[in-house]
Amino acid sequence: MRSNQGLKFVSADETCFRNKDGTDAFQLFIGYCPTTSLERLELRFCNRPSPSPVADSSTLFNDLDDTHIELFASAPRKPLSGPFKVLKELLISGGNFHIAPQRLAFLSRCANLERLQLDNIDRIPMASLSAALRMSCPHLSILEVKGPNNGPDDELAYLLSSAKNHWIEVSLPDMGGFGTEAFTILMASVRTRLEVLKVEGWGGLGGTEFLDILCSAQHLRRLEGPADGMAQENTTELTMWAYLAFHQHTHEKDRSWALGPSLELLQIWIDDVPRPDIVCQRNGDPLPLDPDVPEEAEDVHPRYDVQRWVYTQLGRLTGLRELILGVKELDNMALLARNVAHLSHDPIALEGSLRHVAPTFIYRSLEFSLESGLELLAEMKELRVLDVKSTAHRIGVAELDWMHVNWPKLKEIKGLMSRREWLGDAEAGLEVMSAVEKWLDSHPHGIGSSFYS
Repeated sequence: MRSNQGLKFVSADETCFRNKDGTDAFQLFIGYCPTTSLERLELRFCNRPSPSPVADSSTLFNDLDDTHIELFASAPRKPLSGPFKVLKELLISGGNFHIAPQRLAFLSRCANLERLQLDNIDRIPMASLSAALRMSCPHLSILEVKGPNNGPDDELAYLLSSAKNHWIEVSLPDMGGFGTEAFTILMASVRTRLEVLKVEGWGGLGGTEFLDILCSAQHLRRLEGPADGMAQENTTELTMWAYLAFHQHTHEKDRSWALGPSLELLQIWIDDVPRPDIVCQRNGDPLPLDPDVPEEAEDVHPRYDVQRWVYTQLGRLTGLRELILGVKELDNMALLARNVAHLSHDPIALEGSLRHVAPTFIYRSLEFSLESGLELLAEMKELRVLDVKSTAHRIGVAELDWMHVNWPKLKEIKGLMSRREWLGDAEAGLEVMSAVEKWLDSHPHGIGSSFYS
């Protein structure tokens, strides 16, 4: 590296951080990294216990400058020690005892760091890393965490507090420990400058917390959850309980969404819509009563009133390109653990096997029917993809004709084909499905009119 000081990208693992005798050489390695050209640095630490610990992992990160000077004193050649002038991206992978506080001293030279990616990082170095970032990297604005993270709520909150001026982008894995403390820290960014939020699982959160995001985020461009095949049995997705939100809004508490035209992708469960038309589950069992919806709400009027209120919120998202409301497929390993992988995601059989484990269908969902207020979404002209997989939608030929005119760029509807077993009218559902198939056959290039102009 002394001979290649024009490098823009450096990637190294634990084998580069030790001398032949096993002693630590991490500071020496970092000292010779280019300071004027380096833009991205990847550090991949070992996850195995260190045979000769580089430091006591319980030591808190304190004096960066003193540590930096002390660890460089014994270097055989004087390393470069100036600031990393253009270093914007840092990836740290692995960790546990191998990321001791002394090894993080180099962050004091990374004042221009903007993007941080953490892959399978252990909870042991989390406090040291969070403190170092907060002290040394004032421009940090993008956080991407990959791999399992089962740290407690306060540790996650500490990590999320690493950005002095709040986050612009946050991507988090399925986190069982995510709770109210971490959520409170995250909401500070939601209310100010957050543009991208992707969370594969929200731990113990739900209900009003998710509604707070929808009612506070003014700058979001993308709000994402898990992808197909990534959801676990206990994955909590971002959900809006429609009747609860509607009830609060109509009882002197404004629950209007702050999301607006800048939003391009929205992935959300919309549940708890009063649906008296739903008479059974797909596996044939009676649909349980919803304890959160009073009996008088099982009338046709709340059914449409609630949906029209939700459509009004969605209708403001005039820049939306993807609307994902469907149920994501479970991870195959989760199915194997339940001995149901052979079902290959057959919706009826899968629901029967997982009825007490994980929801595989949303019955109290939006209908997307003209009767329920679909016309309130007429200004969503940029919509390309609508995902209603495993939801009790009522999209038929009349709705497709409307979408053809009003959503000219709509390419596909995922989960469109349905027998409507949940209505108890499988025979009538087959007639609707046949008519929809004919409509699709006559529109082979897409749903919207722009594909035929």
